Amino acid sequence: MRERITLDINLKELLEDYPQAREILRDYGLGKLEEEDLLDIVADKLTLKGFFRLMELDEEDQGKVWMKIQNLIRELEDLSWKEKS
Repeated sequence: MRERITLDINLKELLEDYPQAREILRDYGLGKLEEEDLLDIVADKLTLKGFFRLMELDEEDQGKVWMKIQNLIRELEDLSWKEKS
């Protein structure tokens, strides 16, 4: 089992470890960074918490994103565990 992530994870690490998180974040503004070719520049410096601030997400949306990412990680861990069994 992987170490649990926190809001201080940078986007580069999050997207490398969990590429499926890209779709979740696109719904909340990641597409803007991609369209403007900024993602590659800021991904290793911008934390998930910083992304929330940059995209001006309110607490409700921040909670939704966080829960979606946590659920994704759980699902991937469950699949990995089942494959090993």
